[in-house]
Amino acid sequence: MRVRFAPSPTGFLHVGNARTAIMNYLIAKKNGATMVLRIEDTDMERSTKESEQSIYQDLAWLGISWNEGPDRGGDFGPYRQSERFDIYRNYTEKLIADGNAYYCYCTKEELDAMKKGADGEAESYTYSGRCRNLTADERAKLEAEGRKPTVRFRVPDNTSIVVNDRIKGPVEFNSSNIGGDFIIIRSDGVPVFNYIVIIDDALMKISLVIRGDDHLSNTPKQLLVARALGLPEPEYAHLPLIMGPDRSKLSKRHGITSVEMYRRQGYLPEALMNYMSMLGWASESGDEILPLEAIISQVDLKKLSKNAPIFDFQKLKWMNGMYIREYPVPALTDLFIPFIKEAGYNPEAIGRKTLEDIVTIVRKSCELLSDIGGLIGIFLDEVSEPDSDADAMLRTEEGRLVIAAARDLFRSELNAGNFASTLVNRVKENTALKGKSLFMPLRAIITGRQKGPELDQSMPVIGFDKCKKRTEFCYDRYCK
Repeated sequence: MRVRFAPSPTGFLHVGNARTAIMNYLIAKKNGATMVLRIEDTDMERSTKESEQSIYQDLAWLGISWNEGPDRGGDFGPYRQSERFDIYRNYTEKLIADGNAYYCYCTKEELDAMKKGADGEAESYTYSGRCRNLTADERAKLEAEGRKPTVRFRVPDNTSIVVNDRIKGPVEFNSSNIGGDFIIIRSDGVPVFNYIVIIDDALMKISLVIRGDDHLSNTPKQLLVARALGLPEPEYAHLPLIMGPDRSKLSKRHGITSVEMYRRQGYLPEALMNYMSMLGWASESGDEILPLEAIISQVDLKKLSKNAPIFDFQKLKWMNGMYIREYPVPALTDLFIPFIKEAGYNPEAIGRKTLEDIVTIVRKSCELLSDIGGLIGIFLDEVSEPDSDADAMLRTEEGRLVIAAARDLFRSELNAGNFASTLVNRVKENTALKGKSLFMPLRAIITGRQKGPELDQSMPVIGFDKCKKRTEFCYDRYCK
C-alpha cells in the first residue's frame, strides 16, 4: 500500500488538512505502507516556500513522518508539481493526439456570456463544446487574433463513472452532469489540479487516496483522465469535512483553525493528534484519550462515520489539560519555558528545581501551556496584585479580619521554618473563622486570586519573605 498527503503551500496548515494527513499517517502505520508527501504548488501566485516550510514544521510537530517527499527524495519524484511540468506536457500531447483533448480559444468574456441565461442571470453551466471540432484554418485564424488557447478534456457523453469509496461505498456519477469538457491546461500553460493529480497518483504508484469529502465531486473527472491515458486508478476514501459547532464548515469565525496557532497557544501535539485522530469514530473501549499505538491498532476507515464530525473546541482544550497533568515534569517544564519567557520572566534566574516545583503545582490549573503566563507571577512576584474576585473578598469584614491576624502572626511567631505549616491553623485559632471564610481570604492574600494552585502547596515555593510582604501589602491597602 502507498498513500499520500498532498497539500498546497498557500498558507498555514488548516486543521481539516491536518486531519487528512493524520488519517493517511495512521493508515500507513497500521498497514506498514509507504506515505508520500507531495506539494501541489501549481497556484503560482499564492504558493510560497515559507508556506511549504511551515507545512513540514507543523506535520513534524504533530509527530507525522513520511517516507518520500521534496525534502527526502524517493524513486518517484520530483515531489513538487511545479517541477513536473515536462511530464504533464507529454501526457497532454498524447490526449490531443488521441482526440481526447483539444485547444479551446474561448475568451473569458465569451465564456461569461455563455453562462448567462436569457434574463441575464448566471445559471448552472455546462460548456457547450464550441471549440471541440475546429478545423486547422479556424484555429490559425483565432491564433492570428492573438488568442492564447486553453486545453480542454473531451468528456464522453452519458457515461457512468462509479467511485468505489471505502467510507461512502459506491458513488455513481454520469459524465453528462459534471460540467462538460473541462480545462486541463490554462491559457498560461499551467496545468489544472483535476488533470495532473491523477497522473501524479498513477506515476507515484499511490494505491489508496485518503482525502476530504470536498474532492469527491472532482473524482469522476480524474478517473476519466486516467482511463483516457490508460493509467491505473487508485482506491478512494473521502473523509467527511469537519464542521463548526453551528454545523457549518469549520472556519476562523468558529475559533483557531491552523495547526501553527494551536502550537503557539500551548496545545500539546499529542493531545491535538489524539483528538483529531478520533474525529468521526470511537475506540473499542469508549475511551477518548488513547496512546498513539492504540489508535493505530484500532483505526479503520470502514468504522468512520459518514456524517461530518463537529469540532468541539472545549473538548480539545479539556483533553489538552489531561495530557498536561500526565506529562513527565522535566519534559513539561521545558515546554513551559517559552511561555514563561513570553510572560516576562527569566527561567534561568529561577533555578531548575524551583521551576519544576512550580510546574508540578500549576499544571493542575493549566489547560494550555500558555496558561502558565497568568500563574507564574503567583510564585515569582514580590507582591501578587489581587484580581477582581480576590479584591472583593479582601474588602469584606472576614477578609480584613484574616489580613490583620495574618499580619500579626508574620510579625510575631511565624518564620521561614514554620509559616507554611502553621499559618492557616493559627489564623483559624485567632479569628474563630473556618471553611471558606478562612481559606478564601488567605488564598487572596497570598496568591492574589480565588482560584488556582493549592495554597498549602504554593506557600513553600513562594517563600516566607514574599508571603510576609504580600500580607503587609494587603494590610496597607485594606485595613488602614
